[in-house]
Amino acid sequence: MEQISDYRNSLNLIYDLNEKIKETSYYWVQKWVQNNMPEYNESFLDSVSQGQYDSKNWLKQELIKFKQDLKRFEPLHIDIIGSWFGFPLIEFVSQIFKIKQIDLYDSNEDCHKIMAQYIRHFDYDFRIVQFGDFFERTDLRRRHLIVNTSSEHMSDIILMKEFYKDYPVNPLLVIQSNNYYDIDDHINCVKDENELIEKNHIKKIYFKGKQVLPLYDRFMVIGRW
Repeated sequence: MEQISDYRNSLNLIYDLNEKIKETSYYWVQKWVQNNMPEYNESFLDSVSQGQYDSKNWLKQELIKFKQDLKRFEPLHIDIIGSWFGFPLIEFVSQIFKIKQIDLYDSNEDCHKIMAQYIRHFDYDFRIVQFGDFFERTDLRRRHLIVNTSSEHMSDIILMKEFYKDYPVNPLLVIQSNNYYDIDDHINCVKDENELIEKNHIKKIYFKGKQVLPLYDRFMVIGRW
């Protein structure tokens, strides 16, 4: 009887865990991907993997330190470049700041379809607008925060500096890259955080650091042009 009781307790724990998982928006977005875009299931799982979570959480912990600095500009207008599926980065940033709008940039239109499911399930009180190639948008705009966690996949964003207003403040930049040169899609890796600073012409440096990972190092810089 004791073994049966233990077995039932284990089943109850598994059931409770499964129910909690089903309560998350991530669960339902993944189910949509599995049913509608199964070829992206592996990519979706990668986007919410431990490595991706850790790199975004690292960004969150450092960005929290700028909450008071940006508070006077809230609600913020934010650009996220190379947005992929957008989460968990958007969730983390929304936990720090009051947001007016987030503009996402990704040239892959399939990413936009998956991102649309996130928007529906999270139902934030701020706007999330999706754009294509970041380097093709040439209107003059004002942003409080610009985030790029995948700069190894594209040209340096300094190329677009002329399209950002510098009043009342230059946008705060948060840029991540890595030295994982062995991936074909990594067309713009850097050897260290100092090279990341130099390539993006960052003049005011508030933070620079790296995470040492099994296959490569991830670098992050926070500053202003």
